[in-house]
Amino acid sequence: MSPARRRIRPLVLVLGLTVALAGCDDQVKRVPWFKTMFRTASVRTYETELTTPPEGTVFFGAPRHYDLLAADTLLTNPLQPTPEVLERGEVLFLQYCVMCHGEEGAGDGPVVGENRLPPLPTLNLLSDRAMNDLSDGYIWGMIANGRGVMPPYRRVPHEDRWQIVEYVRELQTRSAGGAPTGSNDTQAGNE
Repeated sequence: MSPARRRIRPLVLVLGLTVALAGCDDQVKRVPWFKTMFRTASVRTYETELTTPPEGTVFFGAPRHYDLLAADTLLTNPLQPTPEVLERGEVLFLQYCVMCHGEEGAGDGPVVGENRLPPLPTLNLLSDRAMNDLSDGYIWGMIANGRGVMPPYRRVPHEDRWQIVEYVRELQTRSAGGAPTGSNDTQAGNE
């Protein structure tokens, strides 16, 4: 056998093996980890639309979105003002709300004032209207949907919004001269 033929022989074998394996498409599909490459969940042209869930149901693990009016009328706060809830609510309030509503919720945040956001009455979470007329569901819905100059904060998870609501109620209780609801004294009295 000539030296040139010896060099070509491995190339011909590799080429022949490649062609043979390319013809084994059905065999490759039988290997479990390759199935995801050709069986994907997708909608193709002229296929029927995906079915919608029945009325009143929610996908597992996905909290339903409520507009402001629905949140006000349908939702009730599932949390109790425990020290853990209030602590988490304070962290979230200081992260998302303090810029406009201020540290105590009086509507005097750093972005409010002359040549900035006007001091709107709705910024004051300690007003009589906010304390007496706004339900927990409304405050939760306002966080989720926003309104007017307030942007929507849908990125704040469902339960975290309730923790913010609890903290806002705690600020309102403090401003009215009441004892903090999450303090150890009131917890001991409830047991």
